[in-house]
Amino acid sequence: MLTIGEADLLLADLGDARVDAQLDGDDDGPVELVGDEGDNDLTGGNSDDLIAGELGNDLIEGGDGDDVLRGDRNARSAQVGEAGGDDLIFGGAGNDRIGGKSGNDILYGEDGDDQIWGDDGDDILYGGLGNDRLIGDNFSGGSGSDIFVLAAGEGTDTIVDFEVGVDFIGLMSGVSFGALTREGNELRFGDEVLAIVNGVNTAELTVDSFIPSFP
Repeated sequence: MLTIGEADLLLADLGDARVDAQLDGDDDGPVELVGDEGDNDLTGGNSDDLIAGELGNDLIEGGDGDDVLRGDRNARSAQVGEAGGDDLIFGGAGNDRIGGKSGNDILYGEDGDDQIWGDDGDDILYGGLGNDRLIGDNFSGGSGSDIFVLAAGEGTDTIVDFEVGVDFIGLMSGVSFGALTREGNELRFGDEVLAIVNGVNTAELTVDSFIPSFP
């Protein structure tokens, strides 16, 4: 385990290894943790961390704080000509910004009002508790067939770039297509607005756009 202090930058050159970044004692400064090209496990602390996995198949856990979590390179733009890994990212508590980057990623916002970008690849996005913003592909032209996962009792998510016939909406246990009210750009379950789907008339969505009983 590596314990690091305030405003630290840690470059993990450990290959297929586990790296735990935790704050030292009462220190609550930010942590910047960058993996290498291996398959890294990267865990932040209780502050507002920045964690980037680089090119391996990484497991990234933000912990508490308003974190910025990136599956691949430590940059917002997509990597041109560099294949990223298939990453698993957990935001933890806090209002996090999570980017899968390249690769087929699984992204969990968990608690807080999170912003989640799948970027390139066939990604699965779970908002978790809070009013989250789910973006399958980035603004610069990312590609892939993405799954936006919705569950009852977890707030209203905004799906920014749903493409009918390409992307899918996964419904967690207890929510079925037949039980949804589809009106305007909203998907409702009972009195709850599960999601706002930007640019889509949800009344025109068919059962083919949904995956029931999604794990």
